[in-house]
Amino acid sequence: MSESDNWRGIDVKRESNHKALETMLVNGSDSMFPLLKDLMVFAASIGHSMGQRTPLQGDAQGITLGTYNYDGKDGYIYLFGLLESKNGESLRMENLKETIKIYEEFCNTGLYEIQKWLDKNPSDPSGTDTILNKMLEKITQIENSKEIDPIDIDLEI
Repeated sequence: MSESDNWRGIDVKRESNHKALETMLVNGSDSMFPLLKDLMVFAASIGHSMGQRTPLQGDAQGITLGTYNYDGKDGYIYLFGLLESKNGESLRMENLKETIKIYEEFCNTGLYEIQKWLDKNPSDPSGTDTILNKMLEKITQIENSKEIDPIDIDLEI
């Protein structure tokens, strides 16, 4: 069986030391994210918005690419690969592992950043209020940015 036949079994990894954060945000009683891969996509978005990639170190756990593919969330992996490489070649099978690595590193940065937010707000045991406040801050920052004029945004539905 060639690698192109077995892409679904490729692991998309994250550092094992994020386990407590994952448990709080995905498996907790008031968890914000329905699935672990939803948290990973959010974390990758944070990492990308920061413009930082943090290589994985130590023990790692994985979610198979097939699991991401089940509901189309593998598209985010390819998107982050394209955003970083600015080259459609990142979508080729022979570049898939590098594209996944890019996504993993953005996720890793985002998970560390989320942990910093929560560490600064220990009175928010579910983390939901802290994350929502950070999202509001980012939206406000974008709205107040001179770089984007809301009139220039064309949204088709």
